[in-house]
Order: sequence, then C-alpha cells, then structure tokens
Amino acid sequence: MGATCIRIFLTVALTVGSGLAAAAEKTESLIPFNKLDATALARVRQVVPGYTFHRKLRTPYGEFCARRELFEYLGDHLDVTTILGQRLGVVKFRCERLPDGAFWADNGAGARGFLWPLYAAPGERLFFVRGSDRSGEAVEGDSVVLVRFHEPEPGLIRCEVHAFVRLKTFFRKFLASLFLPFVTGTVDRRFGDVISIPVLVSEEATLDPEKVLAVIDALPPEDAAKLREFRALLARPTPKPH
Repeated sequence: MGATCIRIFLTVALTVGSGLAAAAEKTESLIPFNKLDATALARVRQVVPGYTFHRKLRTPYGEFCARRELFEYLGDHLDVTTILGQRLGVVKFRCERLPDGAFWADNGAGARGFLWPLYAAPGERLFFVRGSDRSGEAVEGDSVVLVRFHEPEPGLIRCEVHAFVRLKTFFRKFLASLFLPFVTGTVDRRFGDVISIPVLVSEEATLDPEKVLAVIDALPPEDAAKLREFRALLARPTPKPH
C-alpha cells in the first residue's frame, strides 16, 4: 500500500472515530442509568462506555397496529411469543427462558445468543444481548438495546430501537469504524428479526383474535399451559376509547 493510500486510510479512520466519539456523549444519555439496579448497571457497563458504535436501527416495524398490552406482554415473554409465532408462521425457532431470566435462542442459520431483560417501564425496555452471527461476515459481541414505544392513538404503536454494540476484538472494532455500513447491516437485520416477532404476533392477535385463540386452543397441552396468561389477556374485551 502506497504512502498516499495509507494517509487516506488513516484520515478516514480518525475522522470516523472522532465522529463516533462526539456522538457518544449525546446517545449515552438515552440509557436510564439512575433507574437500574446494581446487576443491570454492571451489565450495561460491559458495553457503555467503550462501545464500538451506537445504532438507531432501521427496521420495517417503526409503526404498526396492535393492542399495546398484547405487544408489551409478548415483548416481555419471548419464549411464549415464539411458541405462538411458530404456529402463525412468524418464526421458525423458539426462545428458551433460562433460570436467571435470560432468553436463549439459536435461529439455526448462524445467529445465536442470549438476551437479558434489564429494565421495564411504561413505553421503555432495556436489554443486554450477547451473541454472534456467522451467516455471513462473522460478527460477535455484546450490546445494550433500548426499545421505546408509545401509542399516538389507540391501536397504533410507534417504536424506535437503539443498540449500543461492542464488538469482541479491537481489529473488528477498527474495521467497524471504516466499514460501518457492512457491520450495521448485520446488526439491523438480526435485531430487526427479534423485534419483528412480538410485533407480528401482536398484530395478528389484534386483527384476528378469534383465529389466534383457536391456534392457542389447538396447541399441545404443555405449550397451551405456557400461553394461558396470554390467552386470558387476548380474550379480554378491548377497552373502548373515552
């Protein structure tokens, strides 16, 4: 590599790096540090500060039609959601809830990992994610993911997702600064896949509750038992706006 190319290469790296550092102060304030318990805060500190990049994810589910209580329940119970999602054709794999409250999933196509819920408040969820994706260019690391949502009108939900990603090695971190679109494309795709599960299931349950109730009632007894609480929530009449 010639001297001119090296200078250009380093200039781009330093420019991108300084831009990420300048943005960090602003984006880190999104995380509700003062509301986290000691365990949650310790997990967040494994990523922030020191993350490779922050990403406001581009997903196709920024706005969707669903009952808010259904979406919240499904987002908080991913193991239950994937049972129903399989029967509805939304997802091919299942999440498993572990004794420490984490969720484990392997999509069978190269992506696998753990997700720990850290904080839940009206319209806000915070998660710690540790995973890898080897379906293309290998990406491995930890993330803190913030999901914010609100209901501008009954039955309509607007959602935004922020991910703070810390890649595993310095080399990958350096490359991520230079080739951010390639890395963030993988991040968008995988986190978008996870977010899509409660979104699509809650949409289906809102638009055709009788169909979803019938699907639940046709499940094997062990699966139906896990969905008993959600079934009761779904069967409850939708509150009418004042």
